[in-house]
Amino acid sequence: MEVNMEYCLAQVVQKDLGRKVQVGQELIDYILDKDRSQDLEQDQTGLDRMVDSVATTWVNCSNFKVALLGIDLLSALVTRLQDRFRNHVGTVLPSLIDRLGDSKDQVRDQDQILLLKIMEQAATPQYVWDRMLGGFKHKNNRTREGVCLCLISTLNM
Repeated sequence: MEVNMEYCLAQVVQKDLGRKVQVGQELIDYILDKDRSQDLEQDQTGLDRMVDSVATTWVNCSNFKVALLGIDLLSALVTRLQDRFRNHVGTVLPSLIDRLGDSKDQVRDQDQILLLKIMEQAATPQYVWDRMLGGFKHKNNRTREGVCLCLISTLNM
């Protein structure tokens, strides 16, 4: 089947975790291939739905493999959209802040790398941190610690 924006949306919004793990890399490849995914930049509503669904159902997933794929999908979108991703920062930050407190080191590390990438490629660190301040008061102590570590990494950039 030909991969296009409609196919991607259908795959992103599905509930089956096994299927998400199977199609994750295919979706990342589609997003990063500008020749195949020209409709990605033309369909703003579809893009909004995709980012929202990835942030809420993939990144927030209790299955760490799906969460990692969600982070990788968002990373691919940041790489592809660059500063145009700034419109989506407010949508993805709550999920990314929560993931800073994940029980798996790999998820926390990839999440922090994505946050720094957003600060470098999509929005200014000030813009992102203005929206991340609530993370210092998060109910999960590991999340609060992750936000502090992210601040240190931001200052070291």
